[in-house]
Amino acid sequence: MQRSFDDLGRPLIDVTFVVLDLETTGGSPVADAITEVGAVKLRGGECLGTFGTLVNPGRGIPPAITYLTGITEAMVRPAPPIEEVLPALLEFVGDAVVVGHNVAFDIRFLDAALGRSGRSRLGAPVVDTCALARRLVREEVPDCKLGTLASRLRLDHRPSHRALDDALATADLLHALLERAAGLGVTGLDDLLALPTARGHAQLGKLGLTADLPRAPGVYLFRDGAGRVLYVGKATDLRRRVRSYFGAASSGDDRRKLGPLLRELASIDHVVCSHELEARVLEIRL
Repeated sequence: MQRSFDDLGRPLIDVTFVVLDLETTGGSPVADAITEVGAVKLRGGECLGTFGTLVNPGRGIPPAITYLTGITEAMVRPAPPIEEVLPALLEFVGDAVVVGHNVAFDIRFLDAALGRSGRSRLGAPVVDTCALARRLVREEVPDCKLGTLASRLRLDHRPSHRALDDALATADLLHALLERAAGLGVTGLDDLLALPTARGHAQLGKLGLTADLPRAPGVYLFRDGAGRVLYVGKATDLRRRVRSYFGAASSGDDRRKLGPLLRELASIDHVVCSHELEARVLEIRL
């Protein structure tokens, strides 16, 4: 079920995440199949449980995949097929936000398996730790592979190309990246989901100025270092509207004055209003 804006604005400490990792017989969700599932449930920085099982793919495992993962045909032969695993996995995931490293790969395979078993696609909000790492720590590491990040960030778990091991390492990575993101004022689920798509620009660090803005109608005032008002605007959701300026600047928006405006920005004031009409009137007066 699609979440409401109130759900998306939940503080991250209250959000339940399920970190998912799959091992497969290859790279095609159509031609290949799942051999192992690993998942870790998290909330408030704590691990609430794990899920892990081998899966019988119903076909052979290429030698190159066995070499990479260590999973052999003999290991998966007594394992349940994915159709028998899905009910327990979906119950474990529940209404959580799904997390993974290059998670689109795992989602494609999972959606394909759901479709073949007559179930709907997953449809949960998704967080990709690889995309987050590119946004938050790319300058600190030679690449954003899970193994590299686990080593450089000294995570407690290290990936091994086995589903649960990789899910545990990704869970550690998520926590490390959430700590970094908090410095940019990322405190809600909507902030986190939007962060990877805000391409880098010189003023991204000023996102922290938006940390105290409420999700409410009102008027905002951009001020420079001397306290002078640079710009006045209105919004039905102050936090969402002000943070959108950083996304617009980074995506090549053609508003020519936006870049200089953000360069001069030093502080943000706001006034909460009862409704949008009041905000419109106050904006005009200011």
